[in-house]
Amino acid sequence: MNCNIIKDLLPSYADGVCSDETRKVVEEHIQECAKCRSLLTMLQQEITYVQPLPEEVKKAISPFKKINRRRYFNIIAAVAITFMVMVIGMSIYQNVGVVHNFFSPSQWGNVVIASEEDEWQQVDFSIFVDEPQDYVMFDSVFWKKAVVNVAGSDGDIRLRIKDDSGQIIIDDVTIKEGARLELKELKRNKKYYFEIQAPPGRYSINAI
Repeated sequence: MNCNIIKDLLPSYADGVCSDETRKVVEEHIQECAKCRSLLTMLQQEITYVQPLPEEVKKAISPFKKINRRRYFNIIAAVAITFMVMVIGMSIYQNVGVVHNFFSPSQWGNVVIASEEDEWQQVDFSIFVDEPQDYVMFDSVFWKKAVVNVAGSDGDIRLRIKDDSGQIIIDDVTIKEGARLELKELKRNKKYYFEIQAPPGRYSINAI
């Protein structure tokens, strides 16, 4: 039989998947043809070499699987620890007054206006009765430098702010009830005095 035909049959013969007739034809041919016999030997060697390769590959990549598994667990552990730290930190921030006041400073002021007279009333920022305070000082970087006309006040207010020398820094700005006014022009570590005009009633502002 022609060598070209035998060459086409050799792979199936080497794999052991050819029919009995084909196997017989190939065996008869390779007994007489040294070239096809040599080609068959090469195919059989290639198959013998390739077959164990997957197991070798598995052994070779096994350490990398362990490394990836360790890295995966390390990432999970890091995420879990970070989450726990955030939860604990938020709990401390919300429940420990000193920490909350440090990172979110604010100062509440109150005014009671009893008269219809159109006069400026100074805001009282006293925290304790025996420690009167009539000013706000933005003394840390955590101040947002803004003021809120607290919702629940008896209406809108007109606000002006003076510095320690009596100079008006912000003059006659209306703040609606529940609204906020930015005070970016005010400087840090300086005393500022807040005054309001409004109809008779009780008013609260929050410097933040």
